[in-house]
Amino acid sequence: MSFAIPYIILILVFGGMAYIHHVADDDMLRQRMVIASVVVFVLFFGFRGFILSDWIIYYPYFYEAEWRDVYSLDIVKGEGFEPGFVVLTMLCKTLFEDYHFYVFVLTIINTVLLMNFFRRYSDNIPLSLMLYVVFEGLVISTNLMRNSIAIFLFLNALPYLIQRRPQPYFGLCLLACTFHLSSFMYLPLYFFFHYRLNKWAFLGIFVVANIAFLMHVSFLVTFLNLMGVDESTAMKVKAYTDFYDTHTGISIGYLERLMTGLLVFLYYDKLKEIRPDNAVFINGLLAYLAIFFILSEFQVVSKRICTLFAFGYWIIWADMLKCFYYQNNRRLYAAFLGLYCVFRIAGSCYLPDFEYDNLLMGRIKSYNERLYIHNKTFEPQ
Repeated sequence: MSFAIPYIILILVFGGMAYIHHVADDDMLRQRMVIASVVVFVLFFGFRGFILSDWIIYYPYFYEAEWRDVYSLDIVKGEGFEPGFVVLTMLCKTLFEDYHFYVFVLTIINTVLLMNFFRRYSDNIPLSLMLYVVFEGLVISTNLMRNSIAIFLFLNALPYLIQRRPQPYFGLCLLACTFHLSSFMYLPLYFFFHYRLNKWAFLGIFVVANIAFLMHVSFLVTFLNLMGVDESTAMKVKAYTDFYDTHTGISIGYLERLMTGLLVFLYYDKLKEIRPDNAVFINGLLAYLAIFFILSEFQVVSKRICTLFAFGYWIIWADMLKCFYYQNNRRLYAAFLGLYCVFRIAGSCYLPDFEYDNLLMGRIKSYNERLYIHNKTFEPQ
């Protein structure tokens, strides 16, 4: 619990700003809440110490990187980084050869891209930032240094998907691919992600995904069998995935996802009335839920892919506040939203890797200190 306290405070700060923004009659006060929330976001993530685990790779890489690394990507061998990320790394290194300066620059880039997205689609940016942090954003902003920029570039390409403008859409997505190859998944979305799926089709996909999750249906084994792989080999592969990725089962997280899917179905038409663009965010949320359930046998893989579509949560959960007719229902939903965000963060940030420190608060633990803690936490017993 102690590791989660800084993140809980962050959530409460954003929640308080979101409430003030919501009840304020003065546009100036609302604008101040937006500016304050962005400043808090940059200070919290831009001056962070060594949190979670990606720094284990990127800290030494930053000091060892060279311009020739632009050509070092080898997909087959799994070596090297994408050229766009290498160029950005080298530019930062050329300006000031300090890893924490590098983290700050990446945070500023991510913040500008994220705010540009929220400016288009959020009526309450402090609330959206709170939802962002809770629903995958904490990991995105601390543990996905390459992927984060790629995700935010895609978010800024969404208006072009909605407007049916292929050139800027594919241009931004291809730029995102130069930071993380997983962004290739965004390219085919142009052809169908804008469609307004029938609410019953939404429910059908959601129900099938839930059944697959609850019945522990192994799509991997089924696929391997269809490809002609013998049953024994397929089961060995399945056993391997079970060993490394344990099925999550029914939990608070599952109940939240179940409730989210059902609420979206019940208020499907209302959500589309709020803004026509919501078809994209509903589709994104459905993709997140379906991938999570169907690929649950691969927790790490499903989590990584789900993160690519977490943006649906940031918009739809906020828009849901507008769907309730009675004021009391809105208050109950807002209370649930705030409490769940706090409990989710508290339940997620329990490992020593989440221990938070900040350059502005004085000395932070060094790379070697945090590496020792990380290795001790995850060393085989």
